[in-house]
Amino acid sequence: MYPNREVFRNAPLALVAAEIRFTDAARLRQQVTKDEVAIALEERFPFAEPLQRGEVTLNLGLGGAPPQIQERQGVVLKNASSTETLTVMSESLTYETTAYRSFNELLDVVRSACDALVAAKVRPAVQRVGLRYIDEVRVPETISDVRQWGTWINSRLIGQLEVGPDDYPATAMQSVTTFDLGGGRGLNFRCAALNQGPIVVPQFLRRPPIQSGPFFVLDFDGFHDFTGQEAVPLSSEVVCDSLSAVHLPCGTAFQRSITDEARTLFRGGPS
Repeated sequence: MYPNREVFRNAPLALVAAEIRFTDAARLRQQVTKDEVAIALEERFPFAEPLQRGEVTLNLGLGGAPPQIQERQGVVLKNASSTETLTVMSESLTYETTAYRSFNELLDVVRSACDALVAAKVRPAVQRVGLRYIDEVRVPETISDVRQWGTWINSRLIGQLEVGPDDYPATAMQSVTTFDLGGGRGLNFRCAALNQGPIVVPQFLRRPPIQSGPFFVLDFDGFHDFTGQEAVPLSSEVVCDSLSAVHLPCGTAFQRSITDEARTLFRGGPS
């Protein structure tokens, strides 16, 4: 449990994702395996769509060899409201939602998905487990200068603007920070003040229509990197332990990024 943890009625979450990357699993290139996984999860994800991605590999050596295009095929499983998807590829498993309710529910979904892969005899070596929260903070006032976000966003994030000229508005701001959490774990934190349409536009997920305008992005990407060590076979226990370990710093960083005025807004009270 992290300090000031609270479930907000009007949380600014645009997307929550959990991704497990692993070594290539040949069985996941077989349709019979993908069907077995889809059937095991059809109660929550009753609809399936094929997914095909092209990955371009450049040859930087001498000889001028043309780029190589490798096709990756998978399946996207969706719930009835198109607010949750589970994407299964031969090298990854990704859960995404635009209707996040709780971390425990996310763990339940990911645990079921990992168990379905193991039951289908898919046991590759885990390479990376990631947990990502992307917030798009919008407020009931006109933001014409990034400095105005100091009412809603921790002033320490806005403070870098003090190096600029006082008499001119700042129209945009971005920053990226990486924290080493030890044991192969880390946290990438990105924030940005933007004035445009939403940055989260999922291909398979549904989001309510959002007008273009000023908003503040808080992007937390917690991860556990397993590369460079003895192989760790895929299991729901390993994955859920990693997600739980990085969830705490993600939540703590979010609470430290917002002000009490923002908390009141997210609770649905007067701002």
